[in-house]
Order: sequence, then structure tokens, then C-alpha cells
Amino acid sequence: MAMLLRLAYDGTDFHGFARQVGVRTVQRELEAGLARLYKREIKIRGASRTDAGVHARGQIVAFDPPFEIPPRGVLLGLAAQLPRDMVALAAWAAEAPDDRPLNPRFHTLGKLYRYRLRITSLRDPLSERYEWHLPRPLELARMRDAAPALVGEHDFRAFRSADCQARTTVRRVRAIELRVRTLAELDPLAHDAGRIDDPDEPAVIEIDVRGDAFLKNMVRILAGTLVAIGRGQFGAERIAELLRDGDRARAGLTAPAQGLTLVEVLWPAALGGRREA
Repeated sequence: MAMLLRLAYDGTDFHGFARQVGVRTVQRELEAGLARLYKREIKIRGASRTDAGVHARGQIVAFDPPFEIPPRGVLLGLAAQLPRDMVALAAWAAEAPDDRPLNPRFHTLGKLYRYRLRITSLRDPLSERYEWHLPRPLELARMRDAAPALVGEHDFRAFRSADCQARTTVRRVRAIELRVRTLAELDPLAHDAGRIDDPDEPAVIEIDVRGDAFLKNMVRILAGTLVAIGRGQFGAERIAELLRDGDRARAGLTAPAQGLTLVEVLWPAALGGRREA
């Protein structure tokens, strides 16, 4: 019987999720915390290898406990053992449907990522660790018109990093949604005299991307491409060309890591998940 954790972390000071020698990673910190809790070495298996600087609210990891500690005890114990930029939000026991150790990578039903853009004149020091600040307006209608072309099963080789080692570049994107919040919705002082930005104009754009699986940097390149369209650097018709030709050089830039959050790993209810896709 495996123990599963739903993990949240601020990725700013991590060199990604996966264990690496000599650098601070999410896996390394969590395994160290579990080792202190269980008084022996523990190895974890994660659902997603988030990149350096990327955040998570719903990362799922599994491990094989050497002895039983109730889920509540695991959460309270880890609260005392983990650093302040990481917390285990939920814990439950589950058994793989076959004889192999339960590995979240092979049982997920999809993932939801969110990319956050701030388009105000001035940055916000309270949220800049979690968003990409673009001090110029974007044409939201163009971005919304372009997004549906990315939904479905496509060859996304134009939307992956040069060092991506995936064996196939075909992926299925289930949905892309752009949500807009005004400055007045975000800041109680937005209507104060002397402000540069109109409080009723868009201030933050959130791009939600849900899919079965993703290539390395895929969501960040999708976001960067939509931003390029919003800036008028090229039109929405470029999406079809990128999916057809696979030319990474003609897509948008790779959006900065700090704007990306793994919001949720969709998990089967039969294995203790909160809900299915």
C-alpha cells in the first residue's frame, strides 16, 4: 500500500522537481523531510517534473512507507519537517491496480496548468514571484480567437524546448481558457487618485491549460505564443502553421517560469483522487 501526498510549493528557490546532485530540488527536500519523519531513507515518485522556478498547488507524489502512520499524522509530521516554501496539503493510502509500485506518472488522468500575466504599468511586489509582468496592453480578443486552435490532439514539436527528450511530440490539449481580472478586483486601493492605470481595465490574465500530458516547456511556449499574438507580432493563423510545420523558431518565446503553476493533477477516484477528469 502506497501513501500519496498532494503537494504545494513555491518554486522560486528550487532547481525544479527532480532530484539533482548538489542543488536544491522539491524531490530532494521532500525525501529529506520524509526520512526525518520515518527515520530511514524514503524515495518518492512524482506525477510531474516541474521545471526550475515553476510552482505547484496540486502536485501528487507517492512513496512506500516502511511502517504505518495515519494520513493525518503524516501531514502534521511533515508540517514540522518541510521548509516554509513547501507543504503537503493532503495524504491518503492507495494500492496500484497491478503488482507494480504505484507511480503517479502512469495513473494520472491529466493535468491543469495556469499561466499568470500582469499587464499593468507597474509591477506588484506582492505577486511578482508568481506572474510575468508585461507593462503594455495585450489584444485579448486576438488571444482568445487563437487559443481554440491549440485544443485537441496535435503534434506540438514547435512548442517544446530544444533539450526535450520525449519519444513522441503528439499530445492532447483538452481545454484552454483565458480569464481576465481588473485592477479594481485585485486591489482595494485601485480607485485612489494618482494611479496610472484605469482600475476597470484588465490587469491580470490567467491562461488555464488542461491536457493529458505535456512536453518540456510546452505550456510556457504556448503562453509565450499567445502573448506574441496579443502583442500583434503575428496573427492567429500562425498556430495552424506551427502545428503543421513544427518550426520552434516561428513560435513565441518561452514565457518565464515564475508565471506557471501546476494547479492540479487529475487523479482517479478509484485510487483516492478528489475527482476524475
